[in-house]
Amino acid sequence: MAKWIAESIFTLLFIAVGVVFWVAASPLLERSTQTIIGPAHFPRALSVFLVLFAVFNLFNAICQRAKNCGKIVLNVRVFAGAALFALYIYIIPIFGYFYVTPIFAICIMFLMEYRKPLQILLLSGGFTLVAYIVFFRLMAVRLPV
Repeated sequence: MAKWIAESIFTLLFIAVGVVFWVAASPLLERSTQTIIGPAHFPRALSVFLVLFAVFNLFNAICQRAKNCGKIVLNVRVFAGAALFALYIYIIPIFGYFYVTPIFAICIMFLMEYRKPLQILLLSGGFTLVAYIVFFRLMAVRLPV
């Protein structure tokens, strides 16, 4: 059996385990109290990370098989950006908009291969500050804080 086929099968098993964790955590949502973070969040977070890393490993196996890494790496960056955006939407209610947004902006800029640390910090912090002033203070928009 070729190495990339074995890696693909192993990776698909990890994706299946991640889905099982997600489904198995569903009854825990009913036991949640009034808190935002309940007993279901930890296994679900583990399942999300497990699936994300498994998908990345699957793309890596396909890339090595195809010998066309440039095109696949670009697709991995697109999927990683989409996954980061989904994670961003998921954790805003948990940690708050003003804590999560600068971290998300830094991760997206890093993913786009922008590597100037001072400008990354200024842009992410500046955008969050402008959003705070304009939306939270001036327009009184209720943001999940």
